[in-house]
Amino acid sequence: MVYELKSDSDIIELERIALEHAKEAVELDKKGVRPLAIIKYQSAIDALMKLIHIDPDSPLSRVYMKKIREYRDRIQFLRGMLAEDARNGLDIDYEQQKTEQTFFKLEEFPQYRSYKSSITWDDVVDLEEVKKILRQSIVYPTLRPDLFPLGWPRGLLLYGPPGCGKTTIAAAVSNEIDGFFYPVDAASLMSKWLGETEKNIARLFSFLRRKAKEGRPVILFIDEADSLLSSRREEVGGEARARNQFLKEMDGLLDKSNEKIPLYVIAATNKPWNLDVGFIRRFQKRIYVPMPNYNVRIQLFRYFLRNVNKEDIDYDKLAKLTEGYTSSDIRDVCQTAVIEVATELFESGRYTDPSSKPRPVNMNDLLAAIRRIRPSISKEMIRVYEGWAERFRSI
Repeated sequence: MVYELKSDSDIIELERIALEHAKEAVELDKKGVRPLAIIKYQSAIDALMKLIHIDPDSPLSRVYMKKIREYRDRIQFLRGMLAEDARNGLDIDYEQQKTEQTFFKLEEFPQYRSYKSSITWDDVVDLEEVKKILRQSIVYPTLRPDLFPLGWPRGLLLYGPPGCGKTTIAAAVSNEIDGFFYPVDAASLMSKWLGETEKNIARLFSFLRRKAKEGRPVILFIDEADSLLSSRREEVGGEARARNQFLKEMDGLLDKSNEKIPLYVIAATNKPWNLDVGFIRRFQKRIYVPMPNYNVRIQLFRYFLRNVNKEDIDYDKLAKLTEGYTSSDIRDVCQTAVIEVATELFESGRYTDPSSKPRPVNMNDLLAAIRRIRPSISKEMIRVYEGWAERFRSI
């Protein structure tokens, strides 16, 4: 396959995407959210592969390949951990599994296993309006369905700039309702074989409907929904059929005969303008997850530095200097400052003393980190998100 040489801005954007996905993968990995970490690692790999194809002779290609191998190894490890959980019987009803062998063999497809998220509302800084809508749409109807005679939303779309908390808040809501949480991505559904993608989608929804009928609520989380449900001018028949199958399944959720089944679909995307119009219409709640404002940036710095030994921190000044930074960018600032302080200890040679500790992180460390780390989202892109929100928002 021959790739056209892209502009420098396209290459920079791909590098940014790869870095963003990798950072999110590592964070999810640390929190033990294995299925979502696998999705993010794979997304980082996809972006790096595109960079290699654009300029295979670039000196950076070796660096990209090294990172790809690292991420692939980590994916294999995480899949092994999920398979081990399945073999140990975690969250699996073996009697029911026997009747579902024709739909999903969970040990062969661990990404379709229910996952108990460790993320809670406390891990989501601010976003109070988003939390309120999720409570109204999922938590309250699940707790007292008798209070909602007209039904409630089954499809919720989270959209906005990357690094602002969409994945985190989707994982947190499952904890609020003590439900099954199934994170999937387009790659796990798509197949090169004719007709298989539509069958995978139909099997997935059939499986989830049966799980929901057991009484506990089920959340299907689709990350990067635009890669599966985008509207393209040029597409092969399989992509259109897959999209139509998904829309058909969504229509089934909204059918009156299924209104008491506690099955919800939460989709997240950084590119809502690429979504098919039919898909947008079927998601009754379209929720904009915005950039953090001044007050939220203060909260974010306090949150990320809460367990760090520090002194003389001016949170107001930090918030003023980081206008246009995402939540993920602010975390990178804090992490960079902590790493620099820890590096001093190593370079001094004192690290060999088990009782030695790094000095406290101070304001100068954070200011130096801010100078090194620039915002990952441009003002122009923010205006694009806000324009789309103005047109399609449902809140």
